[in-house]
Amino acid sequence: MRRRCGNHVGERPTLNSPSQTYRLDAHAHGANIPADHTAAYTCAVTTSRDSIILERRFVNALAALTDDSLTSAALALDEELRDLLAQVAGLGADAFEDTATLAERIRDGAQRRRCAGDVCVVLCEPCTRHCIETLGSASDDPTLDDLQAILPDVLEKFGLEVTKLMVIQYSLSLQGFKKLISADERFALPVSQSPAMQLRVVDEEAQAAKRAARKARRAADKAKKK
Repeated sequence: MRRRCGNHVGERPTLNSPSQTYRLDAHAHGANIPADHTAAYTCAVTTSRDSIILERRFVNALAALTDDSLTSAALALDEELRDLLAQVAGLGADAFEDTATLAERIRDGAQRRRCAGDVCVVLCEPCTRHCIETLGSASDDPTLDDLQAILPDVLEKFGLEVTKLMVIQYSLSLQGFKKLISADERFALPVSQSPAMQLRVVDEEAQAAKRAARKARRAADKAKKK
């Protein structure tokens, strides 16, 4: 999907040019992303209050994603979007090769750089593109009926978790998405898992096991090269 960044004053936000969705910013090192990418994947937030609300929703949504869903969504991205995700979350060059730790690295980057919103927008970008193409002229301001009509196909192609990220992206700017959240419990806004809104409650044993497995794989790789 191509988004046009920000509307002129007085223009109504649309699915193609939402004025209240999250944008890549300094925290996400957006200044280092090529201009054509920022033009395609960023958009203005009308008020700081809206920005804070939307970021909280994305933080909670990222925390609610299972590792399997997060890994699958990242691996489903094309090369361009993978590069963008890597830049936003500060992923290493080999991040996508080690699928066992990919979700952990994305969460760590999102928390460290405070860019959960940027990460979620990139993850759901293929879903957003598909919805705009499917809705056609209705994508400017889809009604609840418009959204409900395309949901079966969207859910089949992208799954509930990724679709929820796309819905959250427009949850402040477009009435159809606001009504969908109220009408369909599957899209109820995720609740914070802690007062501090941590991206994830860390399971120390699970993390230790992952680190041990990663260390073992690296040792095995070194042994093969000798």
